[in-house]
Amino acid sequence: MTAGLQAMVYSLAIGTCVFAIGLYLSSIYSDYVVSRGRDTVGAGKRAILPPFARFFGHIIGSGIARLQRRFGERSAARHLVGARVRLQRVLIAAGSPWGLTADEMLGLACLSVIAWTLVGLVIWGMLGWGFPVLVLFLVGLAHPFLWLNKKLSRRRSEIRRLLPYALDLLTLSVEAGLDFTSALGRIVPKLEGTALADEFGELLRAIRLGRTRSDALRGMADRVGMPEVASFAGSLVQADELGADLGPVLRVLADQMRSDRANRAEKKAMEAPVKILFPLIAFIFPTVFIILFASLGISYLSKLFGA
Repeated sequence: MTAGLQAMVYSLAIGTCVFAIGLYLSSIYSDYVVSRGRDTVGAGKRAILPPFARFFGHIIGSGIARLQRRFGERSAARHLVGARVRLQRVLIAAGSPWGLTADEMLGLACLSVIAWTLVGLVIWGMLGWGFPVLVLFLVGLAHPFLWLNKKLSRRRSEIRRLLPYALDLLTLSVEAGLDFTSALGRIVPKLEGTALADEFGELLRAIRLGRTRSDALRGMADRVGMPEVASFAGSLVQADELGADLGPVLRVLADQMRSDRANRAEKKAMEAPVKILFPLIAFIFPTVFIILFASLGISYLSKLFGA
């Protein structure tokens, strides 16, 4: 291969890698910026990656379906189907970012692997180092799932933070004489734009479409997958079964969740000195020692070699 052709191939490969990585990271960053403004629908519309993820996801879903039809339930496809079901539950708990399904999330992982592996191949071709290919392959494989886990953690933290406040509003509305459905309809607009509003809105739609309140509450608990929401749903279901008044039950739940939130904050405050210990030893202490003893060391060496 001539030098000019080799340079052209490298330029084309680098341009492809830059385009792929830029496409991937721009969509992730766009989703982060928009989600900070709580415009999740806008995030889905602005994201560039979902069409590519759906393309790869359609291929993956079709492949799993063919394996299942050909080899039956005892094949490896059974494990793939189980993993896909678990991934779908995580996506639902995370608020279905970009409206992705489990197959499309796997397609996004494939796109990420291709983009980062291309970068590793370019480094291999230019520098002769093969190790970055494996490292960047693993980075590409892990990054979409780390992003999903971060969105799930952020959404659950927001629900955990807002739930005592929402229960206070719900308690006041129920004690003022409203039934549970009307009280829920009152507080959903006050929480607009939050993850808890989305879940309460889905609960309200399920009740209005004819599901019993107990079934709708259990569905919300399964969908969110949080102990606090499970406790909220379980207490209301038990109150329905016993015929108890909802006002005192909601007030006790709000007080308990507020106490749990204070305990978590206290626990994090007690963990802070332990977490800061490593950066203190690894970065701050060496810098202080260098500042204190560097001048002494330099003067000692100058006297030693000067003599």
